Amino acid sequence: MTDEEMLQRVVGALAPGPAELSGFRKGGRLLLGIPRQAEAARRTLGLYQPQRPAARVMTGVFRILADRGLHHRLLPRLSVSPSTARVIPELAGIEPATRGVLLGSPEHKVRRAVATYRNHGTWEVAKIALGDEGHAILASEARALGGIHPFTDAAPRLLGIHRGGDLTIMRMPYLTGTPLDSGETHGVFGLLDSWKRDLPRRRADQFDEWPAIERALSVSAEGNLVIPEIQFLMLQPMIRHGDFARWNLLRNTDGSILALDWEWGHPAAMPGLDLVHYFLQDQRLVRRLPHAEGIAATLVRMRETGSFSLFREAGWPNDPMLPVIASLAYKQGAGHQENSAVLTAALSHWAAAR
Repeated sequence: MTDEEMLQRVVGALAPGPAELSGFRKGGRLLLGIPRQAEAARRTLGLYQPQRPAARVMTGVFRILADRGLHHRLLPRLSVSPSTARVIPELAGIEPATRGVLLGSPEHKVRRAVATYRNHGTWEVAKIALGDEGHAILASEARALGGIHPFTDAAPRLLGIHRGGDLTIMRMPYLTGTPLDSGETHGVFGLLDSWKRDLPRRRADQFDEWPAIERALSVSAEGNLVIPEIQFLMLQPMIRHGDFARWNLLRNTDGSILALDWEWGHPAAMPGLDLVHYFLQDQRLVRRLPHAEGIAATLVRMRETGSFSLFREAGWPNDPMLPVIASLAYKQGAGHQENSAVLTAALSHWAAAR
């Protein structure tokens, strides 16, 4: 399915009327379908949180143009035909002119998109996925949000999950805020600390993450050496986001932080994995450092920010490489991220320091 076809499907699922959108492309592919209406355009652009500075500047320019209603003069027009799809009753109040879409990567195993629109006068955002596997992904996130909400107000509120044909739509309020800058930690540690659960400590191999960690580590000699170093640690359960990176965080006007995209969330998980992921993702995806250098830079940032104390309070020993290895092994073993090369580098670093 092409990007244009996916856009047609998503826009048509939200409301049956035709649409005139502006196409925002990146790297030759269609990324955004932006409505002409100024507020809807600004909110659609707000769905895209680029990681690299140049892309952030470019997106900021288009947000300024959208505020003035000028964006459609610089972007190519996309015409979306009327849809014959059955309208989901909960979406019957959508104003057709407010529909905007951020398309997911075509490289994803399951085609997905994020849309924004005004429904019965209220701005919403919806995650949309195709097929049974897409439904399973969104249903899993909906369950995670349900399990997490009693313990934190830093996650979006679920408005509903609906299925129409082969599309699943998960609705949430549209959350506003400012993205975090590269390396920013203000409020991040406080948020993670608030996610500690008032539960007894448990052995590392009793957490749900353990099978994935053990699976990823057991394929190498160094990995097998580190397994008993982690397996018997007594750790404090905490909420896990699963993709705790700054582009999944928004800061409210009161300074509090909201976390988006809880696809891999868990209400009582192994501690420390999100903190490692937060630092390491910047080194890997933004600075694009080689694996060994990225790990070294992550350790430096954790030391500079005093985050080692958070690990120790959760039960990790003084060796900072152990939570780094556990975080990488979990993402690799669970199939969330290709981490084999960087995990090998982390294991080599750990073995050399023994």
